[in-house]
Amino acid sequence: MRILVVEDELTLCEQIRHYFADKGYAVDTAHNGTDGLYMGKEYPIDVAIIDLGLPDFSGIELIKKLRKNKITVPILILTARNRWQEKSRRFRSRCRRLFS
Repeated sequence: MRILVVEDELTLCEQIRHYFADKGYAVDTAHNGTDGLYMGKEYPIDVAIIDLGLPDFSGIELIKKLRKNKITVPILILTARNRWQEKSRRFRSRCRRLFS
């Protein structure tokens, strides 16, 4: 299984990469949306882990672009939001816009 991790915080990205690599997964990493989009389109990934707060465009925009390019792998979303209510509200709002 190949995992794409798109996270701009280098330490966290490496921790995630090491965790899954130690379990035998192939892990590719990107630190911005542009590279994440390229890797998602060019590499045969099975799942993606995407941060919402990327430096060039948001993780939601990256997901939209991947879906527009027929990349339908499961995606786990990371966020630095600190209140679960805020996370839930923003997630529902963005999902409505993404899938409507």
